[in-house]
Amino acid sequence: MITEPFRPVRGLGVAASVLIGLDAVLAVADAFSSQHSANAVREYTDGNGTMADLRTADAISLLVNGPRLAVSVAAGVVFVVWLYRSRQNAERLTYDVDHRHKRGWVIGGWIVPVISLWYPAQIVQDVWRSFDATQQDRPLQARDKNGLVVAWWLVFLASSWGDRAVTQLVLRDSDLETVAAWTWVSAFVTIGAAVLAIVLVRRLIDAQHVIQPPVQDGGPVPVHVPGA
Repeated sequence: MITEPFRPVRGLGVAASVLIGLDAVLAVADAFSSQHSANAVREYTDGNGTMADLRTADAISLLVNGPRLAVSVAAGVVFVVWLYRSRQNAERLTYDVDHRHKRGWVIGGWIVPVISLWYPAQIVQDVWRSFDATQQDRPLQARDKNGLVVAWWLVFLASSWGDRAVTQLVLRDSDLETVAAWTWVSAFVTIGAAVLAIVLVRRLIDAQHVIQPPVQDGGPVPVHVPGA
């Protein structure tokens, strides 16, 4: 029996979007910092730079990396909280068993190895389909999947892999020019993932407000779909 009220998600969605956007900005700043470090080392090696230039490059790197890590963690936490609340709202329209994964996987799906490659995407997809005003007359798993969700997840995975690739290069003491080049690639992919995530959040927020169900106990509740 569902007793939870339909909860607002706009505030959390806006906060998640701002943090995701800020993370993308800091990804670009990280790329500039990596390039600056590579240039400083090259100029020092060529005899055109000084130790002061190297220290300045290190200081800039620390100034960027610390805040970016904090923002990335904050963006992830707020996004998951927003998604969890959206899943709660989805269960006002559908049964929990209609979804491919239990509600606990909204959090666990991001941190358990291997299944984190597809569980979050499936959870978001099911939440999206729950609020799809054009498919309310069909069972949840029979509803068409949304292409935006698929695109966002693929680009997000590419962004995550890009970050890991840069980290591995740094740990292996790779050439700074190589690190800088890969950091730029990772930054551009991160921007793409951020744009798709922000659009996804906005559209899912709007979808939830379009077909808010009345408050009542029991299973899925009937809703009025505009234009139906």
